[in-house]
Amino acid sequence: MKSVKKIIKYLLNSFTNNILLNNFLILFKLDKNWNRTLNPYLSYKVNKNKTIQEIAGYSEREEINEVLFKSKKNLIEEIEKSLTEQDRILDIGCGPGMYLSLLKNSNYKLYATDINEDMIALAKKNVPEATFYQGNFMSISMPVTFNFIYCIGVFVYIRRSEITSFIKKIHNHLEPKGILYLNYPHAISIGDLLYKDISYIQYSPTIIEKLIAPYFEIIEHRHAFDNRNIKYYDKQPYKSLNPATDRTYKNSYLLIAKKKL
Repeated sequence: MKSVKKIIKYLLNSFTNNILLNNFLILFKLDKNWNRTLNPYLSYKVNKNKTIQEIAGYSEREEINEVLFKSKKNLIEEIEKSLTEQDRILDIGCGPGMYLSLLKNSNYKLYATDINEDMIALAKKNVPEATFYQGNFMSISMPVTFNFIYCIGVFVYIRRSEITSFIKKIHNHLEPKGILYLNYPHAISIGDLLYKDISYIQYSPTIIEKLIAPYFEIIEHRHAFDNRNIKYYDKQPYKSLNPATDRTYKNSYLLIAKKKL
């Protein structure tokens, strides 16, 4: 059984890491259909023996704890600076509620979405006062607008052909002058610019700025950990201390933007 799984994984990687095929799929907007078979959270089952941080997809290594501490601190500071009591906040891709828990018992009205049923169930236990929507953000109907929308670590699963629709939907669900807070793993190689892996896309900051400009006024757009400004891709990315992967959450970019009227 393990051998069969390895073969299937190898074949999927062969397809998703094929630059020519990926760009063909993007050109004809077929990448989002292909992605439905690749998104790991569609069938993800929560392991109750893991910590909330591990369930959310982050290890407990010191380097990751350092990054998450700064990320959480920055999010709260931005929320407190931008909002007043009873303002509405939406967490896109809330997972088990790791970030949402920071706002527990606050005076804000909390809302969240996630594609995974188990994640939603756990987030409800952690933040029972929030309103949850289970499903793909792009297809969820929400009869409410928000003052602040944040999306952390989820943007890699948004297909290239649907980024504009994703941005438009956020724009439509924000109140006038509402704030978008986006933290995403950014491009760290030329291969990322060519979409070498459509199951986990690390976007170029320059591309994101161009796509978002018609809808938002950019307040900040910088490296989330060390504040560097990167254009197309990061030529000096951080190296993962985990030998099993070349990805680390230290390679993340932060966008804070205000809705254009």
